[in-house]
Amino acid sequence: MTQHSDDPHSSPDSTGGAPIDPLEVRSNPRVGSDLPVELYATGFGGALMGRIRDLSIGGACIATQSPFLFKGLQRIVLGLPSQNLALGVVGCWQREDPLENLVLTGIQFDNPDTNQLELVWDQVLDSGKKLARFLYERTALHELGLEEAMGLAQVTRFRTMQAGDTIYRQGTRGDGNDSIYLITEGTITLQLRIRGAIEQTLATLTTGDLFGGLPLLADLPHSESAVADTTVQLLEVDRAAFRHLRSMKPWLGHRLGVALLRVHAQRMADTLGLASETL
Repeated sequence: MTQHSDDPHSSPDSTGGAPIDPLEVRSNPRVGSDLPVELYATGFGGALMGRIRDLSIGGACIATQSPFLFKGLQRIVLGLPSQNLALGVVGCWQREDPLENLVLTGIQFDNPDTNQLELVWDQVLDSGKKLARFLYERTALHELGLEEAMGLAQVTRFRTMQAGDTIYRQGTRGDGNDSIYLITEGTITLQLRIRGAIEQTLATLTTGDLFGGLPLLADLPHSESAVADTTVQLLEVDRAAFRHLRSMKPWLGHRLGVALLRVHAQRMADTLGLASETL
């Protein structure tokens, strides 16, 4: 069940499909964040628990286990590292995320005061700096400058997968399944299906490794499957965010694409090398 409001930013995409996530195109930079949040709305008593997936000074994306009447949202309590922050909010959109079996809801902050804005600003900037440092020091994107790493951090969203979950399958694309991923915690296995039946391990990836995204870069289906070995936290650049990046920061979009294609080419070379040794 996908719900969306009549928000002017919730317009259909060019394919006539689901509305574009308004938080993908908002003017305020977002940054991937993973924080606890309590939601209060008309229609249910007490608090509904969720997790922040990305945050900006103007709004956030929240993941919950089940849908709810998002237009009835009144306030949230955001669990910042230093304190809990209560904010008035307006619900903007809601859609299912079948990959994680969760519901994503977009919110806007409703007339926050100066002190509230300062706390949100501090969290956004702190999260952005930490992500930029991670991208710069511990990933396949270490060739990026610090400013470029900060720019990339601003188009990310966190995603958490459980052990055994399939992140994407070989030969598929579309349906929200095209994203570029960076591992921030945990391990995944890339698998290659041979003769339609045998799943051959292609590589085991861990913190800092880059994968996925081939449908975005080359309009091709995934060349392998990706399966979580452990609970894994991923930093995601999805199709809408990548499109925004290429439009607003084309040089950075180009650098990200080149780095990802280099990773795919190296893995293919490694696979061919192993195959030649067995012949």
